[in-house]
Amino acid sequence: MSHYFIRRRGQAHKRRLDGTYRHFPKCSLLIDCASHFILAVEPGRGPAPDQPCVIPTLLAGCARQRIDTLFADAGHDGEWVHKFCRDELDVRSFIPPTIGRPTQKPPTTRYRRAMRAYFRRDPKRRRYGQRWQVETVVSMIKRRLGEVLGARSQRRQNRAIMLRAIVHNILILFDRQLFYRADSSPFSFVLLSSATASG
Repeated sequence: MSHYFIRRRGQAHKRRLDGTYRHFPKCSLLIDCASHFILAVEPGRGPAPDQPCVIPTLLAGCARQRIDTLFADAGHDGEWVHKFCRDELDVRSFIPPTIGRPTQKPPTTRYRRAMRAYFRRDPKRRRYGQRWQVETVVSMIKRRLGEVLGARSQRRQNRAIMLRAIVHNILILFDRQLFYRADSSPFSFVLLSSATASG
């Protein structure tokens, strides 16, 4: 559990919780917005920046399915991330340009400047709201499979995260209503986000 989690739990219980945890398991998820199917997962350890997970997660997802549009959370913001998505993979990327010191000046780089203009639009004219589908997936995993990892070593925690992602996909496939609605068309809108688990 992170320092932030400990502090928020203490606020919820209106008392100070003793103990802090320097490291915690986390993962980056690439999911399909329509079906909540996990296309790729990159387990890791936090606290750590999310950007290094972009390349392995996207490459794993693109190896399985053609991706048209990516909605990623602000932790993945970076000009090189947009260049990799758009120039190398031909995937349209939408990421809030919030990393860095707050300023009224527009970003100096091409794609982050375009993102600044995009996120100033009326929310009704933006499709970025679909990014919240990843929060639904994280909630589904924690409600169905539990939010605590019993493993202690990083290797076993990573394995547990991967197994939960696999089981999540199996449970979706067993949902007959969703299974029969699915078609063979490629995934159009996917999103990339990071999630944390209690160790």
